[in-house]
Amino acid sequence: MQYYLALWTASSAAASCSALSAKVTRSNLPQNTNLSRRDLLSEISLLSSAAALINPTPATAAVDIRRYTALAPLGKPKSTGNKSTGLPLSEIASRLSHDLVEGSTGKGGYFVSGDISTDIFRDDCEFTDPTNSVSSLTRYRNALRILFDPEQSFVRLLGMEVDESKHEIRARIRSGGVLRLPWKPFIPPYESDIKYVIDYDGLIEKQIQEWSIPASQALVETFTPSIFRVPYSYLPQPQNEPKEVTDLFDLVNGHRPDSYPQQVTLQIDSLIDQIALAQYEWHKEDLDGTWALAYLQPGPTGGRIDRRIPFPDLPFNNNYQKFTQATVTNIGELFGPLLVVRVGGSLQEDDERSTSTPKRFKADIHTGGLCIGEEKCIPLPITGEGLFDGVYLGERLRIGQNLNGGGARVVQVKIS
Repeated sequence: MQYYLALWTASSAAASCSALSAKVTRSNLPQNTNLSRRDLLSEISLLSSAAALINPTPATAAVDIRRYTALAPLGKPKSTGNKSTGLPLSEIASRLSHDLVEGSTGKGGYFVSGDISTDIFRDDCEFTDPTNSVSSLTRYRNALRILFDPEQSFVRLLGMEVDESKHEIRARIRSGGVLRLPWKPFIPPYESDIKYVIDYDGLIEKQIQEWSIPASQALVETFTPSIFRVPYSYLPQPQNEPKEVTDLFDLVNGHRPDSYPQQVTLQIDSLIDQIALAQYEWHKEDLDGTWALAYLQPGPTGGRIDRRIPFPDLPFNNNYQKFTQATVTNIGELFGPLLVVRVGGSLQEDDERSTSTPKRFKADIHTGGLCIGEEKCIPLPITGEGLFDGVYLGERLRIGQNLNGGGARVVQVKIS
């Protein structure tokens, strides 16, 4: 998390990148929707040439990012007042558990709000992550306050343990959200291991943080404009959601299909199999809405999604499906939301009376277009029949299985 603080020092350089992106992202395209193919293809060419600004090259990845990791000026270290000395480690752990998720005064987890209990930290506490270190509680808190937008960010506590023999507390969290930068970059959920070292007065003297993502990935995400952000569902956890569904949602939400390490992929595949075997009841009223593709489990023979048009899998593109009870629209991004392929048609249940899973559907595809924005489209001659099974449907997570291709399963999160 602290690495993102350091990137504020590079904001002046980023402003020029943002201006370049703005030429593409702002709605300065002609409003006439009766574009000729030549005009539309000309605009597509301009968008394609801008892809190099977003897709990092090997030369970019080779840059030593440590040169950008000094914290911005955040004031001189100051005293934060009285300290709560002599607390048992169990009580310190309890307070940290609250602060990590809710914040000291309820303003949000302290990693995204700066709402930290200063009375349990030394004023010269050393805060360290893989790229930076600062020995000032006030400077660290000030940096956290200006970094994330707490309304669009989160921290979840995955686990905490106390080691009395070493005077240490360890925690694991998952966090992510939107940075307070002009282009509002979204940081997808990632996990951190945190070690708190307690001194003999019972105050935290060190906070050592390690991440599940490399610093180079953090750099790319920080300078990626918000229009290329990873889809993220802010829907709350339903009261009756099965535990394995909640675990799966937490693993895939805010991720793209090809962004998982092997260990996480194995966890996800296991959870998908558990949910499929459980054969939960199908609640058709939950289908309506927009669903973002978050994970793709290849079929038994390695088959993936059966696509009628082979559009490129650039790292910043997303795929969606919009459902009603009677229609489906597939949306595949070519250059973020600026250039997309849309195909759609009618949707029919094989047995409308059945509420058991898997639930068989047929989609009769009869419309398609290559589109800039919502309305400027070149019609595409796309027709066909699609067959799929609904494996699971909840209020915020859906699992489907493609039957046209090799039996691949898709995991989607509901965006709206």
